[in-house]
Amino acid sequence: MFRKTVLPNKLRILTAPMKGTNTVTVLVLCGTGSDNEREAERGISHFLEHMFFKGTKKRPSVEVVSRELTSKGSMSNAFTGHEYTGYFIKAGRVHFDWAIEFLADIYTNALLKPADINRERQVIIEEMHMRADTPESFIWEIYESLAYGNQVAGRSILGTEAQIRGFKPQQFRAYFANQYAAGNTVVIIAGNVDEGHAITKVRQLFGKIRVSKTRILPAFRNLQKTPQLKIHEKKTDQSHLVIGFHGFAADHKDRFAADLLGAILGGNLSSRMWLAIREKLGVAYNIASSHDSYSNRGMLVTYAGIAHTNVEKAMQAILAEYRRIITLPVTRDELTRVKDYLKGTMLIGLESSSAVANFVGIEEVLTGKPLTVDEVFKKIDALTPADITQAASAIIRPERMNMALIGPFKDDRKFAKLLKL
Repeated sequence: MFRKTVLPNKLRILTAPMKGTNTVTVLVLCGTGSDNEREAERGISHFLEHMFFKGTKKRPSVEVVSRELTSKGSMSNAFTGHEYTGYFIKAGRVHFDWAIEFLADIYTNALLKPADINRERQVIIEEMHMRADTPESFIWEIYESLAYGNQVAGRSILGTEAQIRGFKPQQFRAYFANQYAAGNTVVIIAGNVDEGHAITKVRQLFGKIRVSKTRILPAFRNLQKTPQLKIHEKKTDQSHLVIGFHGFAADHKDRFAADLLGAILGGNLSSRMWLAIREKLGVAYNIASSHDSYSNRGMLVTYAGIAHTNVEKAMQAILAEYRRIITLPVTRDELTRVKDYLKGTMLIGLESSSAVANFVGIEEVLTGKPLTVDEVFKKIDALTPADITQAASAIIRPERMNMALIGPFKDDRKFAKLLKL
């Protein structure tokens, strides 16, 4: 499915030819994100991501950059996470040479002009406000700050308003010089493109990126001993609830068992949470569970949007399903259905060149060992009901449990009393 090439400067190239499509996606990932930031830099990874599209020497303004992107009919964007920052273009295959050159230019030659930085400050602050006004998104910041506490994993990727207003241009240049190095960069090319030509273009355009020692990701320590609860009081039309547990990191031997556990609990409309909370109780429109992994941690979580008066009822039902997955183990038929569901949705998703680029690229950043689809399917097919029960028993424990809630609540005592397994 893909080929990995490492250049002399340690930059990695992943190529995934797809002859059945007329598009190509070029994704450039830098293995740096909010987890790599020092206290005085909170939010700088995301801010820097914005600045890459403000101009280079060759493309000296945001107007030139924007006009060129739209003139090709391409899709382009960027994103910042806890452990990586990505920049991508998806375009018609005839525009591959342009797409790879464009991304190489903004990735290596961003001007970072003080005037552009100052203008972008309020843009990012408005992004913060938008997120805070979107509780189904903001609930995840509340949850992570609770689960991970005063560690980098518990910080907002966007930073704080005070820090966004206070960043100096030299801080961006110093962070860029340190983190945007060859060994921290992965270039992924997926789609209808000649593989040899793609690798040659990356060598030409990225082969001279600086070699420097980047920061080591801080180790995550789970210091939690008892269930934790955090309420963000806000006037909303419905309450937003997440109940979850510390899960497994991306390289954990039971990571795929935990992934299937999340799907069994709330991955589709025949999952346990969906049937219990939406279909049987009728208290939620949106109810979903998943297991998500980072390089040094993971989380098994269930989200629900419910009426304020139904929070306690929903809590009790969600916790009951968490208990039941251990006391009433998964049957072989149930496990087979979930395996087929996951494999089917993965195949459908991977018909897109952008999905393929993300599939192999993010795993490369997190583990250094991305798997092919066949290798993933082999791991999924090997799992037994006992493996799911073992993962559930290891994860679903009181000392690993956290609950975040957004709604018009001042007193957490009635919810704390219910937060028990």
